[in-house]
Amino acid sequence: MKDGNRTREVDLLRTQLHRLVEDVEPRPDALPRLLANARQRRSPWRPLLAVAGAAAVAAAAFVVAMPRLPGQQAPEPVSVRPDSYLAAPEPGVITSFDVLSGRQNQAVARVNGADTKVLATDGDRVYTLVSTAAGRRVVEVTLGGGQQVLPGNVGDGRLLAAGGGRIAYLDGNDVVVVHAMQQQTPQQRIAIPPELRVNDLALAGDGRLAVLAGRHDSRRSLVLLLAPDANSLAGHVEAVPEASCGPVAIAWSGRDVAALQPVDCGGEQARVATYAADSGRKIGAGVPFRTPPLTAVGTRLSTDSLGRFLVSSDGRGQWLVDGSAIRPIPPACTTGGVCTPGPSTFWS
Repeated sequence: MKDGNRTREVDLLRTQLHRLVEDVEPRPDALPRLLANARQRRSPWRPLLAVAGAAAVAAAAFVVAMPRLPGQQAPEPVSVRPDSYLAAPEPGVITSFDVLSGRQNQAVARVNGADTKVLATDGDRVYTLVSTAAGRRVVEVTLGGGQQVLPGNVGDGRLLAAGGGRIAYLDGNDVVVVHAMQQQTPQQRIAIPPELRVNDLALAGDGRLAVLAGRHDSRRSLVLLLAPDANSLAGHVEAVPEASCGPVAIAWSGRDVAALQPVDCGGEQARVATYAADSGRKIGAGVPFRTPPLTAVGTRLSTDSLGRFLVSSDGRGQWLVDGSAIRPIPPACTTGGVCTPGPSTFWS
């Protein structure tokens, strides 16, 4: 074999190995052995077999090396993320379910007195509401089993949102935003005009707030988009859907906001549209899919780390929206046949 050809073959194999395992190197003698075998025969299939063999050797090296990577955390159970969602099929029991099969995985936490219809997630933390002698409070649950009751009474227990280390809820006509990780930080209170009803809240990872609101005498709603440190509606951006009814639920999807809305007010179809948070302009119409009539009360939209949406309603069905692929998924029911009365939510 000529030196030029040998050099090209070495470079090709080394590139393939690094693409397969990134920073994990194969055994020191793997490449010379493969090249020696490749030089023994001139079959046109030999380079492909050599690459496949290199991949196998590299994969073996990767598997052996993984337990010895410094500072690596223990892997999360596959039943927790990313292919699972949370629901509360029994009072106070927050449970993980497999997205595609609906199979019950495990109980994540037991919270005495928790409202099974109100759940919010922020990374590996779960939030729910409990009734105490001092009033309705937010409880934070970690995957390690820790729980803490956060200060502050929650006036309206219908809505709870979490994101970016903050939580948001309703208190009368005000939306209250609290730093869950920095409880000494003053809370934000955004007054909502009394002629508007608030149907949903969503917090982005950078603290931006989305409020789904509409007039009491109308089925139409719009999305109010506020800056992370807003204390009023001044300077907010509006996303206004064209339909004369809905949306019924909202969620952040990266830097954009997503809205679950009916295709038309009298039909049984919905779509998840997306809007640019900086302008309110629609940037994605969403693929229509068949649903029963959905209402703001009892319907939740959430997104996971893969950019998929979970549309969940209380007793009306659940759907996984993955781009243009729409898939109905089973209800969240335990192995004992107890099904969740309220909507479910993805890990955020």
